[in-house]
Amino acid sequence: MLFGCGGGGGGGGGDGSGDDSTPPPASTSQILVAATSLHDLEELCDRKDARVIGPVEGTSYYLVEVSPGVTADDFRDDLDDELEVEDADDDEGAGVPEGGGSTIPIFLGDDVAAIAAQPALAAIGVATARARGYDGTGVIVAIIDTGIVASSPAIVGHLAPGGRDFIDGDFDPSDVGNGVDDDKDGLIDEGVGHGTFVASLVLAVAPNAMILPIRALNSDAVGTASTVAQAIAYAVAQGADVINLSAGLPRALSVIDQAVESAKASDVYVVSAAGNRSAPLIDFPASVSEVKGVAALDAGGRKASFSSYSSAVDFSAPGVDLIGAHPGSSSGTARWSGTSFSTALVTGSFALLRGHDPMSPSKDLWSRLAATAVSVNALNPLYLGKLGKGRVDLAAATAP
Repeated sequence: MLFGCGGGGGGGGGDGSGDDSTPPPASTSQILVAATSLHDLEELCDRKDARVIGPVEGTSYYLVEVSPGVTADDFRDDLDDELEVEDADDDEGAGVPEGGGSTIPIFLGDDVAAIAAQPALAAIGVATARARGYDGTGVIVAIIDTGIVASSPAIVGHLAPGGRDFIDGDFDPSDVGNGVDDDKDGLIDEGVGHGTFVASLVLAVAPNAMILPIRALNSDAVGTASTVAQAIAYAVAQGADVINLSAGLPRALSVIDQAVESAKASDVYVVSAAGNRSAPLIDFPASVSEVKGVAALDAGGRKASFSSYSSAVDFSAPGVDLIGAHPGSSSGTARWSGTSFSTALVTGSFALLRGHDPMSPSKDLWSRLAATAVSVNALNPLYLGKLGKGRVDLAAATAP
């Protein structure tokens, strides 16, 4: 599985192909615990010299700091026979599919205007939808990622109030580096720009939408299950209409399942990347039915070489050599490939429908996108039924 954003800088990489890079490790000092009650959990932690950090909003879990000198694994195992504990799990690492250098941003000097003029938008029928008055007005799109560079010309004026940083614990979700190799992979701040790139693609599809930036991944594009789950709950509480999560985890965790289910109960869906492993196994939470999982296609409509695939995929969208905003480029843009960016196009597509039809249940709008998607089976005989309903088609989805 590929986590942690590919390094910035000119040259190399565009399309890339997946590998089995090591995912970010789980926290070594904290675990997730669901207990019979907070009172019972606090008493248990007092006995074991541990500490309840606080609830993971939108779920039944609490984040617990383990006893000094004890590993998270050992502490979790020590809870197996405790009647107060309903479940205990590692706070797994989360990251973006473009990690490990699977694909990297390439700086070629495209200007910001090229983002909205790129061929990928024509492939999904954006111009036709916009000519019919679809522009995403009134829609709040939560971007759970590495943060946002608010001053980017592709984003300025499109930030909703209430952005949050769950990494630094403040309300400044800026997409900036810290000069530290946080994930110990030999690269420094390789995640910077990922959230900004994703946001710019959402806005390229739905230019009047508003972006709610939520930083749940650090400058190496690494976070934890608890930060992702809390970010999902926060997005719903802030009035998001849809949540873009161009990130994933190595395995399913109940804490994120619960956060996703809680969001859906509020009519807010999570859209997530299938992953860049080029394998028939997609990342979590894109793998679960409550989430809209997205695979990547090349310009010809074939599965991108890096894209994961599965019967659990819901949609496909262009994901090779896309143009988006990037703070590391002198031109302010980069070309990048990955399922993260296909996901952004699908999220933007939903935002267009939501803005034009604000009263319809979200499930009806997703059904419209599914019913009008263009099948790519003929171009992908080796992946029949593994690329979702096909490529989103806004020309068809917005037809009178």
